[in-house]
Amino acid sequence: MKPFRKISMFVGILFIIGTGAGILSGVVTQPILTAPGYLQNIAAHETQWIVGTLLILVMGLPLAMVPVALFPILKKQNEVLAIGAIVFRGVLEAISYILMVTCFLLLLTVGKQASISSGASQLASFQDLGNLLRSASSWFELILAIVFSIGSIMINFLLYQMKLIPRWLSGWGLIGSILYFAAPLVSMLSPQHPALSFDTAIGFLIGPLALQEMVFALWLLVKGFNPSARLVQSAA
Repeated sequence: MKPFRKISMFVGILFIIGTGAGILSGVVTQPILTAPGYLQNIAAHETQWIVGTLLILVMGLPLAMVPVALFPILKKQNEVLAIGAIVFRGVLEAISYILMVTCFLLLLTVGKQASISSGASQLASFQDLGNLLRSASSWFELILAIVFSIGSIMINFLLYQMKLIPRWLSGWGLIGSILYFAAPLVSMLSPQHPALSFDTAIGFLIGPLALQEMVFALWLLVKGFNPSARLVQSAA
């Protein structure tokens, strides 16, 4: 039982680190990004922008480690789905985060060039390039949401089958993952392409899973996995 308890603690800590870093990243970068003349603002707050950008990696990489940490347990139920979770919520999610970070770092480069530009035409060109990078980052975020939610569906489906956590919690995660999967599709098909945030019209689609993952993390830290379910799997 001790290895399973270590895994549950490790996964809970990964969730806490990832969520905390994501919140801090938004706190650091959003005031810079939403201010007028955001390119010059990014260049003027270079260190703050780099810290906020690196926090995206601190968020993404621990979260991408979750299916890897769960694999020794989940493979007992269905190894194919357990590997699928690693592919979608591990590898593809990590790649999506790296692409978003690349766009953010390139925004800094463009911002520094814009801050020293001497002509209106040059500034307009840098502004267009900055807007393109922001759009690319937004599209990568939608792709991230799709691969993340597919992996989350696999994980919660296996947790529901194995009864490693209460079924109300894994069922909540399964329904929340399906709603989360719908969110980027709604955004892609909408003419306005709203962002995946709680202050947009599609925020209610991502809310259930966001809350469930925090409850899930706390459950793993406090309760761990259901020991009787582990015994059933071992006997099987």
